[in-house]
Amino acid sequence: MKTLYKLLLLALCIIGLVLSVYSSICTDTIECDENTLVISVCTGNMRALEIGVSSYAGYNKVPLILSDKTMPKQLEDWLPTYIRENRINKIIVVGPIKAEQIFNLMELGVTVKQINGQSISEILTNIADNNEDINKETVILTASDPLAGELGAYMKVPVFVTATNSSYQSSEYLDEKYLNYLKSHNIKKVIIVGNIPQTIKNQLDQLRIEQEELSGANSLEVSYSVNNKLRELGYLNNTSVAYYGFYGEIPTIIPSVIKNNAYLIEDSSNMGDIVPYLLKNNISLVYLTRNTESEYIQMEETDYISSNVINNLERNNISIRYLTKRRTLDEATGLYDMKILTAEDLSNKTNNAYEENNNENIKTQPPLIALLNEKEVADSNNITATIRKEDANTFTVEWSTIHPYTWKRIDDENYYATSNTGYEYEWKHFNDSWRVEYKYDNSSYYNITWLENDDYSWTEVHDTKNYTWTYDGKRWDCYDENDMLIYYLEKTDNSKNV
Repeated sequence: MKTLYKLLLLALCIIGLVLSVYSSICTDTIECDENTLVISVCTGNMRALEIGVSSYAGYNKVPLILSDKTMPKQLEDWLPTYIRENRINKIIVVGPIKAEQIFNLMELGVTVKQINGQSISEILTNIADNNEDINKETVILTASDPLAGELGAYMKVPVFVTATNSSYQSSEYLDEKYLNYLKSHNIKKVIIVGNIPQTIKNQLDQLRIEQEELSGANSLEVSYSVNNKLRELGYLNNTSVAYYGFYGEIPTIIPSVIKNNAYLIEDSSNMGDIVPYLLKNNISLVYLTRNTESEYIQMEETDYISSNVINNLERNNISIRYLTKRRTLDEATGLYDMKILTAEDLSNKTNNAYEENNNENIKTQPPLIALLNEKEVADSNNITATIRKEDANTFTVEWSTIHPYTWKRIDDENYYATSNTGYEYEWKHFNDSWRVEYKYDNSSYYNITWLENDDYSWTEVHDTKNYTWTYDGKRWDCYDENDMLIYYLEKTDNSKNV
């Protein structure tokens, strides 16, 4: 019996400790200084929460990281060094992140605060209620348009997101918590960014709240509407800078946009023809937040900034800077790269230079085929791949930050790879070259050629750009057309021939 009492007492102590820790981290406000980092959950029933959070990170000019309930490995591996080098002493987590992740953050030696709630509306109204430096007469409403975050950050106005059912689509009616906020704060005006249902507009009419819509037929037109409104309000004067990208990364870059007094152009609709608007507004520098098609080592979704956009900017003497690595595995790793580089951009730290080697070339196959003979490799972006031989001709390549690929050796002249999510890659050997056809749902959507050179190097040929690869027995180095080392794959200490 005494043992039972001791166990119960121990359990109560543990519960008390957990509750004590939990109560110490709970907050309803985003109080930031220059040594603060904000993390927003952006998946599941919190999808689009990050848009409301981005306005607060934006006007405070502090880095914003987007996460699942557990932080992706690529970000988790990077975070400790970033915290140390930038003297981050406080992390504010917004949304229901896992308790284990909270404790992992606390172990980094920083103060951790969490803003949580059962819904997006509960979280965003609590933050608005407890932040004194925001406008208390105006609210921005959006289904899930990321440009709302830019507007809110410049104007210091709360952004309420009406997305529902773990989607980016708006609910038919305003959540009760939003309605209560509008009434209790006697809100005079609502600015609608993007398109929301007429039923919500009718609710605002019933409350006799003035409405202003900043919308458009596509994401590009919405961007123009928001930026034009900001100019009308006296923002964006004397600036020559714009950021250009797609939906997924936009909330992350809001702090950089505000820091640089810049325009923000979101082009998920992939219209691409932004030069007339840029020239009209005297923009001479554009930050790009996505890679182009040729920069992915093994592209899946065609979520890239077209080389045609790049060429058009350059033809019109508009300078370009990238918030991406020069090369990356695919769109998913590219987004993580961008989130990391955007945070580092706020602290003025970006460095894509790699140390070159001058070792003699050794004959090899194209690197993605050659690595099948290894046990483990790592790339210049700190992503590792473990290669497992399933049988004589089947291999599993498990990248540390994305889903595994299955490779099959058909014969010496033919290889087949699949993402196991519908994307397929057919490698066919002809003379001294390999032709790679990218397919999805049995339809080809991209292709490249690998040409073997007399010095044992390989040229990776895309429609718009070429790369040269060399191999010294340890590392496959990738050079751009200016002979600059921009990426590599390297055998690790755990690697050996399989």
